[in-house]
Amino acid sequence: MHSRVSNHEASNKQIGCKGELRKIQKKNNKNKSEARDQQLKKKEFQSLTSENGNLEELIECLIAGYRQVPATDLQKQEISVDLSYSHPHSDVKDEEQGMKSDVEGNAEELDGLELDDLRDDNPENSLIIQPNTIAKFLLKIDEDVASNVDFSDFMICFNGEQKTIGRYSFPISLVPTVERIMNTYGDVSASSPMNTNITGKIYLLFSAAIKEMEDLELHQVTETKMLKWRDAIKDALRVNFKVEFAMSHLKKIARAYFGGIGEQVLLTINEKLNSLYKERDKALEGFKDFLATAKDFDGQSVSTGLFP
Repeated sequence: MHSRVSNHEASNKQIGCKGELRKIQKKNNKNKSEARDQQLKKKEFQSLTSENGNLEELIECLIAGYRQVPATDLQKQEISVDLSYSHPHSDVKDEEQGMKSDVEGNAEELDGLELDDLRDDNPENSLIIQPNTIAKFLLKIDEDVASNVDFSDFMICFNGEQKTIGRYSFPISLVPTVERIMNTYGDVSASSPMNTNITGKIYLLFSAAIKEMEDLELHQVTETKMLKWRDAIKDALRVNFKVEFAMSHLKKIARAYFGGIGEQVLLTINEKLNSLYKERDKALEGFKDFLATAKDFDGQSVSTGLFP
């Protein structure tokens, strides 16, 4: 009996030892896992520290390079002027194949800018004048290309209440414009032999183009906008609407548009000239006491006057 009890106690102790060993092993495994995590975090920290150091070196190099740039270069704004035909922000990137542009140079990058975008309060803009782009754009006004104009091109509500004028119905927003057209030029659609179901949309888009001309000032006009107007007018001409007056006026707008750009170019040049004159006066003030002495040595050796 005593032997059985001893064996039972020994068995219990063995089981207890195994349990303790499992606990110790589990704890060791946990410690090893934590150690691995710590090691990974340490490596990640070292990597981030290294990258941060590289970035700091790069920033210091950029700052050093920036400080070496002369101040005059930072303020430099080059202007090349061609007094024949030139343009700072021509040509339009036409979205449809019928509207593809032949204009070259920086024109495509500057599509859609308004004259206000070129004013001197926007230092990012330099007025770069590309030769012949004005002439090319004016030719585009006369181009007979596939139309690329639709209702979505106009900030006008074509739905809602309508009013009938002649054979057509117009939204209330266009009625004053249509009435002004009729009072001045008569019924421009009268000579068209086509069904109103076909010409109705054309008349609406033409009237919308004229209304935009009424609503916008010159500095708000873009080349994209003028080409949309061209398409609306050309479509009206194709169905024999008597709207030649609108095409003539569009050409006048185009010329005025580039004239406005010319004004900005000249204004910028004049401002730069005024700045240079002020800089010259300042330089003259600083050197005036030495200029006369310098003239004494013009074309002479610097021993001039040493032996009277």
